[in-house]
Amino acid sequence: MAIGLDERLRLLPSQWTVVPLGELRPVQLIGYGITRPGQHTQGGVGMVRAADVQDGRLRSDEPRRIAPRVHKENLRSRLELGDVVVVLVGRVGQTAVVTEEFQHWNASRTVGIIRANEPGDAAWLNLWLSSREVREWCAQQATGSTLHRTLSLATLRSLPVPVPPVESRRALLGAMRLLETKESTNARIAACATELVDEHFAMLAGCSEAWEERTMGAIAELQAGTSSRPRPNDDEMPTHQDIDFAAPADILQSAWPRLYRTEHRFASLKEALVCEPYSLLVASREDGVRAVMNEAPVVPGRGVLVLTPTSLTDALWLLHDIRLRRAELAATAQGSAARELSRRAFAATTIRWPPQDVREQFARLADRLHERARMALEENRMLSVLRGRILESFLSGAFPAKSAS
Repeated sequence: MAIGLDERLRLLPSQWTVVPLGELRPVQLIGYGITRPGQHTQGGVGMVRAADVQDGRLRSDEPRRIAPRVHKENLRSRLELGDVVVVLVGRVGQTAVVTEEFQHWNASRTVGIIRANEPGDAAWLNLWLSSREVREWCAQQATGSTLHRTLSLATLRSLPVPVPPVESRRALLGAMRLLETKESTNARIAACATELVDEHFAMLAGCSEAWEERTMGAIAELQAGTSSRPRPNDDEMPTHQDIDFAAPADILQSAWPRLYRTEHRFASLKEALVCEPYSLLVASREDGVRAVMNEAPVVPGRGVLVLTPTSLTDALWLLHDIRLRRAELAATAQGSAARELSRRAFAATTIRWPPQDVREQFARLADRLHERARMALEENRMLSVLRGRILESFLSGAFPAKSAS
């Protein structure tokens, strides 16, 4: 049975101490990012948002950029190498360490920034903050609606942080670096496989002048998701009969073309639309449309448009066409933030449709590369489980093992 944060802290080895995050001497709690970043500025300074913190890493394939003037006015939230960023709005408690790629970027209001004096302190904080017990604690402490849960800085400062002996911590972090190296390799494999498919599709689409022009509605059935996000008590005890719930955020924040799992589960299926595997789930925001293909049945939420082509071959071609034309297809969205996709406008959008043999050849390549990405990501999921078990062993005093002498 999983235990909570209070019980975990009571089971710590006797020589450890526990200090609130805001009182740790080697740590500076910098605060949160820019409240009013202004509009996206091409060629401006990158800004880390909550959506860019995924699976313990910073990812930003299409970063939000702010004007240099805004950046200079907000140097207090300029990111430095080794900073720990914490999601404060939405998926509260998710963390990542700032790498060289994101050094001297800025941060949005949805992200908190913690700066430690030493790399070891930052690595330990990130590891502790990413533990299951702390994530649950953050979720419990958050306020606001389900869609806009917020973790205040005052609450984050009160988070209890165990302080282990330096030598023990050093051994643990060494083991974790080995896991991180393997995870980084797997993530790069998945990214390269995805990039290869996208580039091959772009090459084929560049020869489309002679292809037939058809509408999206002629190629796939379109339906709009109508389900609301499950209430917290709906997914406390998931069963094998429960189905993943796909919100627009699951699509917009996915780094991969296939959706393997989501954050929430849906148990009440009465009158709910259920998408069978290999449907296309589409959502939109101001910088473009995003699409993923679900690997398992899902219940689509409001703001999700579902496309059901007649075959996997057609679905794979359509998936990558949407990925290639994501900025262009944003014209089918409505609302001030372009988050409401019009089913009618999307269905009327035209697409250059290649011959069957071209689609089949592409589908064979895409399916193989998608599978290679899935294998790498699945191994990372298992490594994440291993990480949690090693941390649990460390917190109980069993790791690193004491020598026989």
